[in-house]
Amino acid sequence: MSRIWTRSFFANSGTECVEAAIKFARGATGRTGIVYCDHAYHGLSYGSLSLTGDKNFRDGFGPLLPDCTSIPFNDLAALEKALVSRQVAAFIVEPIQGKGVNLPDDDFLPAAAALCKRYGTLFVADEIQTGMGRTGRFLAVEHWNVEPDMVLLSKSLSGGHVPVGAVLTRKAIFDKIFDRMDRAVVHGSTFAKNDLAMAAGIATLDVLKTEKLIENAAARGAALLATLSAMVPRYELLKNVRGKGLMIGVEFGPPKSLALKASWSVLETASKGLFCQLITIPLFKDHKILSQVSGHASHTIKLLPSLTITEEDCNWITGAFDSVIESSHRVPGAIWSLGKTLVDNAARKSA
Repeated sequence: MSRIWTRSFFANSGTECVEAAIKFARGATGRTGIVYCDHAYHGLSYGSLSLTGDKNFRDGFGPLLPDCTSIPFNDLAALEKALVSRQVAAFIVEPIQGKGVNLPDDDFLPAAAALCKRYGTLFVADEIQTGMGRTGRFLAVEHWNVEPDMVLLSKSLSGGHVPVGAVLTRKAIFDKIFDRMDRAVVHGSTFAKNDLAMAAGIATLDVLKTEKLIENAAARGAALLATLSAMVPRYELLKNVRGKGLMIGVEFGPPKSLALKASWSVLETASKGLFCQLITIPLFKDHKILSQVSGHASHTIKLLPSLTITEEDCNWITGAFDSVIESSHRVPGAIWSLGKTLVDNAARKSA
């Protein structure tokens, strides 16, 4: 990990880290603007919710923070347009978006960091989901050789056992916030940096290193991506497999054959993205594989396996997907019967 982040601010959760980053960026730059990306997820407290691009979370809770601007992910022209006013304190971005497992173009993050430097904006990497070895590197930004001004960590920082979060930041930023003794309490949290959380964090970092879990994530993730990607030509409902390390998105889409197309249309009319639920349910019920649809109305299933998984575990996962996806191509079949049940239940509830 780079030595440029010589200061850490500890919190209890990812959303607290985002709140701290907003305050630190505004306090350090004297600016108010914050730029974030469409489809981003940064948390559900008011500051972080203001940077979360999903109306399902935002509706009914406005007005949110002012001076927060959304741009399309991967759109450098839109980012520069937002920064050129020199009123933006920070650009906060997930290196890989959790909602959809959306990967950046190879030039996006390095060029975004350069734009931020040009216009005096702080570059903040939200690594709350992607960090701690998840993508096969300690931080996902390492895949693109980017060094943000601030990095946000949480979730697996304690091994998932104790609430904890950390904002890694450059000394110059930290010193502008906590610049005098009477300002030592301008930001904090009652249970932040408690002994149990700190001990759990140190233990987790030790296990990552001694058990070579980051290397394992890289190797096992590559194997999963290769095997799942090889299924794409075999199944018309399977459109794409993408990811880094053990953060993998399996995307489905409209079929071409008439029987499948008719069944797909019924589900999409009832609820966009419902098909993915027909995959996650038997994955869990029949194969004990826990997965999730990657967002509202999404056609992508997200896999976030434990960094300790073995080759045998990978075979189990890919075998389960192969079996369930194959079953989804049989009409009539158990999966489409389940779909009809879900649609009928939804119709009854809305009647």
